[in-house]
Amino acid sequence: MDDRTSVFVDAVQATRERMYRVARMMLRTDADAEDAVSTATMIAWKQLPRLRNLDALPAYLTRCTVNAARAMLRRRKRETLMDAAHLPERPAQSGKDTPVWMYLQRLPEKYRLPLALRYGEDLSLKDTAEILRIPCGTVSSRASRGLAMLRKELEKEEADDER
Repeated sequence: MDDRTSVFVDAVQATRERMYRVARMMLRTDADAEDAVSTATMIAWKQLPRLRNLDALPAYLTRCTVNAARAMLRRRKRETLMDAAHLPERPAQSGKDTPVWMYLQRLPEKYRLPLALRYGEDLSLKDTAEILRIPCGTVSSRASRGLAMLRKELEKEEADDER
């Protein structure tokens, strides 16, 4: 195995869990998340000869995952959706029993992704901005707004539970 291949394999192994969590946050199913990670890994492998900075490979892999997940979401929109009336109702959970990630799932993607990357994956502002391809200030403001939305949702749930 040559050096570039070895670096790639190491980067995929080190980043795979993050890639999966990001894809899962966007796609909301395990199977779709695995598909997105596989697609992202394949795309990154094909682009490996063109990559100049191998130190940026973990961020590049995460970016490929975001792109693969977004492509899957676009395909989903084009598919015919099942009539919502035929879907079984999900039992409501009380706020105390609901994990925080479920509240995070309720946020729009533009707030959910910066929060998931910054706090869930413990990435820096710069790395998050690079992965999402938006300015650092935008990441900061979206994360701040997302946190405010989460706080509001949690407070609402607590008030409902007290009644």
